[in-house]
Amino acid sequence: MSKEIYILSTPRIFGGSEIFQIKLAALLQHHLHLTIVSPPLPPLQNGLADWGAQFVELPAHGRIALRWAFLHWLWQQRRVLRADNTQIVLNGRGAAYWAPLVRLLVGYAPTIISHTELSLKYWDLKERLYGVAVRNARRVIAVSETVAAQHRHRWPKTAVLAIPNWIDSAITTRTPHPQSGSAISLNLAVVGRLAPGKGIEDAVIACGGLQDLELHIYGDGPLHDDLGKMAHQMSWLHLHGHVDDLAQRLPTHAILLSCSHSESFSYSVAEGIQAGLLCVISDIPAHRELLGQDYPESLLFPVGNLQALQNSLRAAREMLTRDNGTAASEAVNRARARIRIRNAPDSARISYLTVLAAESNFSPV
Repeated sequence: MSKEIYILSTPRIFGGSEIFQIKLAALLQHHLHLTIVSPPLPPLQNGLADWGAQFVELPAHGRIALRWAFLHWLWQQRRVLRADNTQIVLNGRGAAYWAPLVRLLVGYAPTIISHTELSLKYWDLKERLYGVAVRNARRVIAVSETVAAQHRHRWPKTAVLAIPNWIDSAITTRTPHPQSGSAISLNLAVVGRLAPGKGIEDAVIACGGLQDLELHIYGDGPLHDDLGKMAHQMSWLHLHGHVDDLAQRLPTHAILLSCSHSESFSYSVAEGIQAGLLCVISDIPAHRELLGQDYPESLLFPVGNLQALQNSLRAAREMLTRDNGTAASEAVNRARARIRIRNAPDSARISYLTVLAAESNFSPV
């Protein structure tokens, strides 16, 4: 009998944790039966349908209604969820808070997948509630070594496993385009959730202080409308929203820019490297873990430092122009080789099958 995995998710805006669910469905499509329980999100529903995962839609008419809908579903399905071949996975921080109630109703502890760095505000209410959730979980799967190390340090008795997110090797790749002249027009891409803390405002302000560039922003979120108004006023700024063909668009850019203040794992940076883009990135642990210590220091800048960000963009321009772009090509190729090994789909598949098929009679295919 195929292992039944129920993944509970609470976000009502399509972002990184939802992309993760689509990728997980694709990764495990021939091995496990996945059912996603979530508020309605058309991009998520469409993406899951491509890989045979089922979708249970919960009402999303406000937070209170969503919580009641989830509680009602959990109560109705409690007998099904208690079956020997069933596991519950709580995807992300919002779903993780339900761990004590899930454990109470179904009789076993769920697995939490953590996509978020821990806050240093130990006494913050959300952090304390998350601590209760972690102690009621069977295990925590962290999507990077950075996040796993934080969990192990704070909760040493908790079972924590790092399974770095994986990158599809089929992504279109190229060598960074060599440029000529010091005043080339740079074509930049920013990809991610348009929300505070992702550094989107930093990118726009810093790029506005430079010449000869175009900034293309992909993604959706609370800042979408404000960025749209700015794009109407600035000819160099382009807002595309959520797109389904990002893999085809990325190779048309020269640089991927990530100004995020905090990340657990950056799909955009990994996919940018795979597509052959030179990445200019904020100096945070997740970025360093992904690209390695030999990635050019000149392309990393302190979080929120706009002057340093501009200097890193100038350094990227210089790398793309010097010696027919040799320096840029070497930096991207080294990072790409690292990602292909440590973020390989086969490695992630084996790890997830081993964990999610644990404690049952199911054997991975």
